[in-house]
Amino acid sequence: MEIKTDAIVLQAIDYKDNDKLLTLFSPSLGKITTGIRGVKKPTAKLAFAAQPFCFAEYVLAEKSGRYTVTAAYLHESFFSLRLDIVRFYAACAAAEVCKAILLENEAYEGLFIGFIECLKSLSLAEEDVAEALAGFILIALRESGYPIDLGFYEECDGDIGEKLWFDFADGRFTTFDRCVRGERASVSTYYTLRKCAGLGYAEDKLEGGKKRALRLLKAYLMEKTELKYDNLSEVVRLYEEPNE
Repeated sequence: MEIKTDAIVLQAIDYKDNDKLLTLFSPSLGKITTGIRGVKKPTAKLAFAAQPFCFAEYVLAEKSGRYTVTAAYLHESFFSLRLDIVRFYAACAAAEVCKAILLENEAYEGLFIGFIECLKSLSLAEEDVAEALAGFILIALRESGYPIDLGFYEECDGDIGEKLWFDFADGRFTTFDRCVRGERASVSTYYTLRKCAGLGYAEDKLEGGKKRALRLLKAYLMEKTELKYDNLSEVVRLYEEPNE
């Protein structure tokens, strides 16, 4: 049986002498593990299709539940991500999140579009790395059933005070007396996440919030998925927050 699907390479690992195993993200089929043969040879025509973040139409041959790439037609390589280490790690972190939450044979059209838009933003020098990545993670959390509730501002009629807590049980910002299980969270973290989610925010309360926002998102992902996020940790380490 032959399958055609648009997909993005989330991971490529060496297999045998000249082959690779790919983890693909398909909007209609979710996470797919497939082999691709001969792509480590210097003259391999499908070498491009085994590169990280390659966005292409993949033709897959299926036999006994196993897939093999037989053809691919490139849409976008996102090559510029390889020219900036922070942006490359941010793209790897986004792929890492996808790998953690995707299932096989499930449709993820909203998440797929969010991932494409994240890679596009990371490819542009004028776009902020932390904001692009945080915005995507918020989408991924929502799509996976673990949304972060950023509505505390509306609940308090705009007066959120200066002392916030993040409740890991409910995935929401709140006050200490209403927090079930959480930790202190800065106002700048809260407003940064609202900005990344396309919600209203206080411009003068953003300073220092981007790294904090990424740290909180990583902690929440680890809480909900019980997985480590090494690439996201590396982004936090490498990212230099510009002056607001």
